[in-house]
Amino acid sequence: MSKRPEEIQHRLRSLDEIGNVVGALRAIASSHAGSAETAMQAITAYAGTVTQALAVSIAAAAPYSEPEGPGLLLVVGAAQGFCGAYPEHIVEATQATLEPGMGLVVVGARTADMLSAAGLSVLWSDDLPGHPAAIPALASRTTDVLVEQSTHYSGPIRALTGSPHGGHAAIVSRLFPPEPPEGVTSQIAPLMTLPAADLLTGLLQEALFANVAHVMMQGAETEARARVEAMARAQNNLRSRRTDVEQAYQQARQEQMTTEVIELSAGRR
Repeated sequence: MSKRPEEIQHRLRSLDEIGNVVGALRAIASSHAGSAETAMQAITAYAGTVTQALAVSIAAAAPYSEPEGPGLLLVVGAAQGFCGAYPEHIVEATQATLEPGMGLVVVGARTADMLSAAGLSVLWSDDLPGHPAAIPALASRTTDVLVEQSTHYSGPIRALTGSPHGGHAAIVSRLFPPEPPEGVTSQIAPLMTLPAADLLTGLLQEALFANVAHVMMQGAETEARARVEAMARAQNNLRSRRTDVEQAYQQARQEQMTTEVIELSAGRR
C-alpha cells in the first residue's frame, strides 16, 4: 500500500534539511582545506630556511651518528567522522608501520580512539584542531612530547599521515634526525654568535618543530579534502533519493485523487 502524500512530503522536507547540513559541512571542509593549503606554503618556506641553516651547521661540525632503536611514530589522523574511509586507512597503515618497541603518539581524536579500540597502546594523544590557525600551538606541544618521549624510545622519530592528493593514501616520513643534508660540503665554519653545540641543538629542535607542523597541516588538509569528497558523494545520493521520493509523491497523489473521484462518484448514485 502506498504512503499518504502528506507522509511523503514530510520525507521530502527531511531530505532537504539533511541536504542543507551536508552542504554546510562540505563548505566548511572546503574552506579549511584551502586555509591549510595556504598555510603549508608558509611552513614549507620556514622549514626550508631552518634546513639550510642546519645543513651549513652540520657540514661545519663533526658528523653525528644515527640513533639506534625503533624510536617513535607520530600519527596524524582524523579528528572527526564524515570523511569516508580515510580514518580506517590511517589505522590500517599505522598497524602495518608499527615495529616492536616503537612508541606511538597520535594527533586526531577519532584515530586515537580507533587505535585504542584495536588494542594499540598510545603514549600521548591530542585532537587535531578544526581550524589550521590553531595547528602551530599544537605542533609546539607535540614537539615537547616527542623530545621527552625520545629519551625512553631511542631511535628516529617518524610521522604517518595522509596525502591531500592521490586518494589520501597514508605516507611515512622521517621527522628526526633530519635527512642528511645534500649539496653542502664546505668545512668552513659559519659566523656564529652562539657556541656551535648550542646552535646545532637549537636548530635540530627547530627543525623537528617545523617538520611536526608540516605533517600536522598536511593531515588537516587531507582530512578536510576527504570530508569534501564524502559530502559530495552524500549530496549526489541525496539528489538521487529525492528524485525517487518525488516520483513516489506524484504516484501517491494520483492514487489519492483517483480514490477521491471514485468515492465522490459513488456518493452521487
